[in-house]
Amino acid sequence: MAAYIGTFAYLEGEPNAIGKQQALEFRESVQCKESLISRQPTCEKEYRKRKSLLEEYCPGMNEELEGFAKEMGCQPHQLTYYTDSWLTPGGCSLGAILRNKMEDNKTYMLRNYDLTPDISDLRLCTTKVKGKYTHTGFSVSTFGRSDGLNEKGLCVAFASCGMPIGHHPGMRAPAVDGLQFMVVVRTLLETSKNIQEAIYALNNMPIGTNMNLLMADANGEAALVGTYDGIKTVKKTEMDYIVATNHGLFPEIERLEQGKLEQSEIRYQLIEDKLSTADKISTCGLKELISTEYPEGLTVHNYKEHFGTVHSILFNLTDRQIEFSFGSPVQNSFYKMNVGEHFPNREIQVEFENKSYGPEFWRLVR
Repeated sequence: MAAYIGTFAYLEGEPNAIGKQQALEFRESVQCKESLISRQPTCEKEYRKRKSLLEEYCPGMNEELEGFAKEMGCQPHQLTYYTDSWLTPGGCSLGAILRNKMEDNKTYMLRNYDLTPDISDLRLCTTKVKGKYTHTGFSVSTFGRSDGLNEKGLCVAFASCGMPIGHHPGMRAPAVDGLQFMVVVRTLLETSKNIQEAIYALNNMPIGTNMNLLMADANGEAALVGTYDGIKTVKKTEMDYIVATNHGLFPEIERLEQGKLEQSEIRYQLIEDKLSTADKISTCGLKELISTEYPEGLTVHNYKEHFGTVHSILFNLTDRQIEFSFGSPVQNSFYKMNVGEHFPNREIQVEFENKSYGPEFWRLVR
């Protein structure tokens, strides 16, 4: 069993000050410096293009990056975030459950984020940028977010659709220009208060990542967004719940996929079976689903093959509260906090015990 450290960051103030605060957080870590500062900086032309696009779609982010770079003693164009946030040519399980489906008449979203601790931030952040909505969620590449819940009750969570898109080994090259998921998720959390505003923002963003993006709000609305090689499809649910894992869920996207992982379909069906029952559901039932090991539940321990649960969350949109675990909840504890609050522990030890599920774990089906 390997031990890692999960961290919590409380980020508040003007964007430049938040950037400097994060530089102080990471300045003594050689590993973080190597991952956040590139030896091959973005060329001037591409840097200016990406800086301009971030300013348009995620205003304030450039100031945060500039504050970070200055405190780290480097130039902004050296930051890897400028490469990773914009794409030119992980696995997850998600479910939104609306109040009519719940015993306590509250709206929830569940999510397991599957990756490996070696390339995961393992970092939960409360972020209060001046002039933007406060939110709490897990970071990606320090400045981006994979998921979160904001002060207005909007919850957003990402799942890759098909093979992850990016510039790193094992990822598929993007087919179109556009923003990476971590920029999209953070932008929505900071600028949208409900599903209507989030959908409007998404429809006006260039998106280069292939993803299933699940969103819900405290008003009891939920929507699924599918993007794939330039196609963008949005569907608001007409039921009491909506589900997403890692394969295409819209006909126009399914036609483009060469196949889907059978385990993605199995995880999808586990959530569907749980939520489609005529009975109302308890929060204990939702936590049991995310904290039971695959194939009976959603938690996966396949860390050596980059498909193990690095965090689990149950978002309570009505009360603006989250219950979460760093790492697999089978191997680690759940914690609870309100959106926008400090978490009492700056660091938490996280245990990861790998398990192989055999070659069939990667079986493709039509």
